[in-house]
Amino acid sequence: MIELIQKHDVFLTPITEFELFLGAKTSRHNDDLKMLFNEIEVMPFDFGCGEISANIWRDFKDKHQHLEIRDIFIASIAIHNNAWLCTFNKKHFKGIKDIRIWNGNENTSKIINAPPPPRKSNS
Repeated sequence: MIELIQKHDVFLTPITEFELFLGAKTSRHNDDLKMLFNEIEVMPFDFGCGEISANIWRDFKDKHQHLEIRDIFIASIAIHNNAWLCTFNKKHFKGIKDIRIWNGNENTSKIINAPPPPRKSNS
């Protein structure tokens, strides 16, 4: 992540912030996230993202497919801001029109980072 931040403008979404804090298991994880968020700018869900989100939702509904609303919101923020989406959950964004998934070799400066998949607990 540090190398990514050094080479590119990396942004997080408020939805990503929510998902990461939701997955934080200890106060140390919370502290680490707060430190990370001090270094990375947040790209908001602002006017225009709602229309894009509704269109994505309708496209999937018309195909009788389901997509998590959080993933729809993250995708709409990336599309609205003409940013590449960096994610470990590429399958969550498959089939979304106009989304650009960053694979690490595209020449770009604007990247939104989606959270990694949840860790499996040992319990």
